[in-house]
Amino acid sequence: MSYRILIVDDSPVMRLMLQEMLESLGHEIVGQADTAAGAFKTYKELKPDLVTLDISLPDADGLSALREIRKADPFARVLIITGNDQKKLQDQALQLRAAGVLRKPFDVDDLAGQIEKIASSMRRPAA
Repeated sequence: MSYRILIVDDSPVMRLMLQEMLESLGHEIVGQADTAAGAFKTYKELKPDLVTLDISLPDADGLSALREIRKADPFARVLIITGNDQKKLQDQALQLRAAGVLRKPFDVDDLAGQIEKIASSMRRPAA
């Protein structure tokens, strides 16, 4: 199954790498953002199926962006991507109902595995 994905990361190199990996898996990249504010704004505009969200952003942490996205859409599916190995931050992300946490460095198989785990929960309730 193909998903519409929003990539949020402050690194242009990381955004490009994620785009290439996700497209190679058959997903559509509908937008990108490099700040928490941009993530929230772009999410509201595009309503993607999945967001990949870096936990470290220049204007706020990814957890703040996750909170705002959750307020706008309690059913949002957000995969946190982090180079930070602090278990506390990862636990906080999961408490905020992140769909998963993927630690850098990772490869396309790791990313595919996380998306497969999330896939069964991606169905939104009927409106």
